Amino acid sequence: MKTETITIIGLGRTGVSVGLALQKANLGVTIAGWDEERSTLKEAQVAGAIDRGEGNLARAAASADILILAVPAQTVEKVLHVIGDQVREHVLVLDLSGLKGASQALAQKYLRQGHFVGAAPVLAAEALKGVPGARADLFQNSVFCLMPAPDADPQAVETAVNVGSILGAQPFFLDPAEYDSLMQGVQTVPGLLAAAMFRAITQAAGWRDMLRFAGKPFVQATAALEDGEEVAHLALHDQPATLRWLDALLVQIQEVRERVAEGDAERLTALLQQLDLERDKWLHERAENDWEEIRAPEVTPVSFRQQMLGRWGEQDN
Repeated sequence: MKTETITIIGLGRTGVSVGLALQKANLGVTIAGWDEERSTLKEAQVAGAIDRGEGNLARAAASADILILAVPAQTVEKVLHVIGDQVREHVLVLDLSGLKGASQALAQKYLRQGHFVGAAPVLAAEALKGVPGARADLFQNSVFCLMPAPDADPQAVETAVNVGSILGAQPFFLDPAEYDSLMQGVQTVPGLLAAAMFRAITQAAGWRDMLRFAGKPFVQATAALEDGEEVAHLALHDQPATLRWLDALLVQIQEVRERVAEGDAERLTALLQQLDLERDKWLHERAENDWEEIRAPEVTPVSFRQQMLGRWGEQDN
C-alpha cells in the first residue's frame, strides 16, 4: 500500500517535533495532524510541522497510512475508543504515549485492524539540559525504544524502525512492562520530587521573596510539574513500584541530610563532586549514544522514500 498520509494525533512538543523531523526529511507525503485544542492545531501548522490540520479525530485516523499517537497516557483510551474502527487494515499505529503495557492492552481492546507498535523517542542528550520547545532534531543521536505487539507485522516493525531513523535515533527493543517499570524511576519520581520541592518552598515563611529570586536550578528542578496530570497517572498506574522508588529516594535524602548535619564541608563536597562526575559520565554516554542493543539493518535503498517508510512506502495495491 502506497504511503500517502502520515497523521500525528497530539501536537505537543513530541508530536510537533516528530512532524518537523518528517517535514525535514522531505518524504513526499502529506503530514496531517489533530489536537483537541484548536489553537494548538493552528500553532503546529504555523510552525510547519503539519501540512493539513484535521478537526475531527475519527476522520483524521481514517485518512492515515501511518498514524502516530503522541498523546498523554491518560488520553490513550479515549483516542483509541474513537479511532478503533476507523483505522484501515494496512495502517501502522505508532504509539508514543507514556505507558506501553497499558497502551498495548487498550489497542487489543479497541483496534479492529491495523498494526500497533509501541515506541518512545528519547530526548537528545543536549535537550536534557533544558532546551525548550519543539524542534526537528529533538531526538537526534538518541534512542528509539520499540515495543511491538506480539502479533505485529514485520513490515510494520520495519516501518517503525525507519520512523525512528528519520528522527535521528537508533532502535532499542525491550518489553513493555520493563519499559514501564524503568520509567517510574526516571519520569514519575522526578515529577513527584518536583511537587514536594515546590510545596516545601511555598509553605515556608517568606516564600514569595524566595521565589522572586529563584533562578535556573529551581526552574529546572520543578519543570516536571508542567506534566502534573501525566505524572499522577503514571504514579498511580503502578503504586507498588512508585512507592519503592519513593522509599529509595527518602533513603538518599536522609543520607544527604546526615552529611549536612555533620557540618563537614569536605565530606559533603566529596559526595556532591562524586555524583557530579557520575552525571557527567552519563551525559557523555548519552551524547555518544553507544549503548543501543539493536540497530536498524543496513539497506541499499531503491529510493529515499522506500528506505525511510519500509516496503509500504513504494508498494501500490
